[in-house]
Amino acid sequence: MGFFKNILKKIIRVSRPIFSMEANELNFKIDSDFFYTYTLENFDVKTRHDPYTLDAFTLKTSNFYIEYIKVDEDTTWQGQALSLYENFLKEQLKLKKFELLENNEYEHYIFKIYKTDDEFLLHLIYIWEVSKDVFILDFDRSLFKTLISSLDKNYIYKYDKDKGINIDFDCSLVKLNAFKNYFNSSM
Repeated sequence: MGFFKNILKKIIRVSRPIFSMEANELNFKIDSDFFYTYTLENFDVKTRHDPYTLDAFTLKTSNFYIEYIKVDEDTTWQGQALSLYENFLKEQLKLKKFELLENNEYEHYIFKIYKTDDEFLLHLIYIWEVSKDVFILDFDRSLFKTLISSLDKNYIYKYDKDKGINIDFDCSLVKLNAFKNYFNSSM
């Protein structure tokens, strides 16, 4: 009986989502045995609605901004989701320059650092699953550094002396989808 119980436990651990939010905690799957949990304080969540999404929300704290998008199985992105989000950011922030300084990929995570308008650094974490996309703008860099260091023990962050960008960002790809057509029905 213990053999089947162990197999069942392994299947459950492997099938858990890469990113989830439960109550006031964010959970990030690092590997099948380890999850990083971030406890939220003073946050604002807004449910976002679109006919092509099953679940969508934005979460805002003083340290980061998250957009979570789970699309319907019959929905198709009108390009690569991360590229669409990068263009969305440039447009919403009215950036003249958006230079990629660093791009690190680990299974379901992509970590990017951009230099914006030759002055500030913007940290973006992209998490993807089959029908879910999560975009995190990390303004104080702590979540970025913790997650990437958990995934890559040899990672060295080299931008501590550079100015980070701290903005009051409250725009949503889902909210603007009706006007910009980021995703729609594949039928």
